Amino acid sequence: MLFANVSSLDLEDYKKLSQAVKFLENTDLTKTPLGRSHQDGETFYCQTLEYETEAIENFEFEIHEKRLDLHYIVEGEERIDVSPNSNYAVITDYNNERDIQYVKLSKDYNQVLLHKGDFVLIGMHEPHRTNGFIDKPTHVRKIVLKLGR
Repeated sequence: MLFANVSSLDLEDYKKLSQAVKFLENTDLTKTPLGRSHQDGETFYCQTLEYETEAIENFEFEIHEKRLDLHYIVEGEERIDVSPNSNYAVITDYNNERDIQYVKLSKDYNQVLLHKGDFVLIGMHEPHRTNGFIDKPTHVRKIVLKLGR
């Protein structure tokens, strides 16, 4: 499933998807080190995270300019809110080193509920917020693959 608004879809952004799926299929994701690993230049790297989910309202929406985010749940479950609306108001300046900018809560967004083995691919400039619990706080091990052009 790819969920996108055609007005903001750029197919060039999705050329790394095949590489990402092969990585997920061929890597023991329970053993990737926390933090950044498996880097292939600036166009592909793995970020392994572990945390307790919280109320999603505790988090700001964020966008990225250089890379797509593929969020894959190794253990646990998580709610992610994603907005197809790329007309957003910024809260912070863009952080080039971290490729992140926080934006105001979008009026239109979709709730994505991810369980073990699920992933969602979030496009550049698509506001999203992560780390939300579904029914109750739970421990999550997640892989975020950062996919650039």
